[in-house]
This record gives sequence, structure tokens and C-alpha cells, in this order.
Amino acid sequence: MVQESHQLLKKANLNFIGNIEGQDIPRRIADVIVTDGFTGNIVLKTLEGLGDTIQNLLRHVGHAVTSTYHVQGRLLLHLVGLGSVVRNMDYREYGGACLLGVKGNIIIAHGRSQAKAIKNAIGLAKLTAECGIIPIIEEESHEPANHNR
Repeated sequence: MVQESHQLLKKANLNFIGNIEGQDIPRRIADVIVTDGFTGNIVLKTLEGLGDTIQNLLRHVGHAVTSTYHVQGRLLLHLVGLGSVVRNMDYREYGGACLLGVKGNIIIAHGRSQAKAIKNAIGLAKLTAECGIIPIIEEESHEPANHNR
């Protein structure tokens, strides 16, 4: 099934780069990664755990610097340019992800999501509906492959 999917994606009218390695995921060399549900969930949970660990580490460093130099932790993160890094690693900022391969606008949120994450997941659902993502995907998947791009 993996090999058949690879061949279909290769022939599709997509910017398909083929197989990637695990270390390529945080490097963001691909916008979409196709995997089976079990493997995808393991990778996602691992990255989320790593993100949580780094956020906690930055908080501890911020508290240590705050108490030593009397600078607020958020100000410190802003001054050294880490505020956006922390936000980019926070699943609550994204809220969820689009579930592709089904007919419909479905957003999957994290099981531990609270208000901020759910609000952002609803915002993502609204955005994908307004942009007409489902018709775009359907249209793209039915066009013959154009390898001259």
C-alpha cells in the first residue's frame, strides 16, 4: 500500500518530494507528510513532548534569570527573540490539524486541548471552509499530472 501510494502521489499534480527521514520533520522540508495513523501519532506525540520539554526548560531558565537579574521572564524571551519560538512550539497556538482523505472539513484537536486550543481549532476550521480547501483538493486530485512545472 505504501509503494502504491508513493506511485500515485508521484503522478499527481503535486509538489511531491518523496520519502523523508525523521530528522527532516523539524527542518520543515515538507508541508505535508503522509504516513499511517499509528506512525504519525507516535511522531506527533514525540514532537509535542519535545516541545513541552523545551518550553519548560525555557521557563526554568527564565525564572532563574528573572530572580537573578530582576527581568520579567516574558520580557527576557522577547529580548533574546525566543518568544516566537515558544509560540511556534505551543500546540494551543495551532489548535488542530486538517484531516485529509475524507469528504469534509475535519479538524483534529489534541485530546488535552483547552479553551485556547479549541478556539484556534475552530478558527482553522473556519479558514479552511472559507478558502474552499475541500473543492481545491478534489480539483487538484482529478487533474492530470503536469511534470513540466
